Amino acid sequence: MISFLRQSHIAEGRVALLVVVLLLPSAVLAQKQPAARKKTPSLTTEDMVKSAVQPSSSSERDSETDKNVDAVSANSPPLDSAGTVSAEEQLWREQLAEARTRAKAAERAAEEAELRITALRNQLSVSGQTPQQRNETAAELNEAGRQLNELRAAAKAAAEELAGLIESGRLKKFSESQEPGPTAANGSANHDYYKSRFAALNETLQQAERRVQLYDNRVRDVSQRILQTGGKNGGDSFYLAHLQEERQEAQHQLDDARAAMAKALSDLDALKEEARRAGVPPGVFR
Repeated sequence: MISFLRQSHIAEGRVALLVVVLLLPSAVLAQKQPAARKKTPSLTTEDMVKSAVQPSSSSERDSETDKNVDAVSANSPPLDSAGTVSAEEQLWREQLAEARTRAKAAERAAEEAELRITALRNQLSVSGQTPQQRNETAAELNEAGRQLNELRAAAKAAAEELAGLIESGRLKKFSESQEPGPTAANGSANHDYYKSRFAALNETLQQAERRVQLYDNRVRDVSQRILQTGGKNGGDSFYLAHLQEERQEAQHQLDDARAAMAKALSDLDALKEEARRAGVPPGVFR
């Protein structure tokens, strides 16, 4: 009986061992077998289009913007403070402003020198002067005449320089700097505009007044010479015709100067009225 039981236990152990041996390869194979791969998504044409139009990240956009700015900066002409004018045009504007200032100053100097000559001639004819005073006045008159020729030559050269710059800018389609408008950015009256206009109109008025006196003197002087020429046996008809033509030209310039003076006065009154309506204080025009 004992022998039989021992044999039964041995048989059961062998069966268990056989089961383990049979199951072991399956377990090992199960561990070695890879996990099931997930299905790789496929891209359609629609997906690719959406990806292409989708905005890039912030850093990528900034990088592209910097590249574009660099490219524009490298290929664009230099800009002025307003960001609209090339360096060449800005230089032309500065040269033009300086040339215009020189031309005006030279013209004014020549006109004032001519007025000075007229005043010296009148002074020379005043009675009661000593011989020394007359000689001093005559010497000053001669020097003024010499200076007048130089000043007229300088004024002519300055005017030609200005005309050359204007023509150069016209060919290159340049434009002068824009003057400030009557209204500031915040909608209020622009005081700088009214100051600038007032100064410009005053300069125009002073020039017109100076020329009225200048051309009036010329008309008087030529008229006097015509009388002197005509009093000598009828005078030289050719020379007389020349003087009459000279007087006619001086009279025409005198009329223009008077019209310019009247217009400047009218423009000043209109500017002050415009400023008053805009609420600009009168102190701006002082």
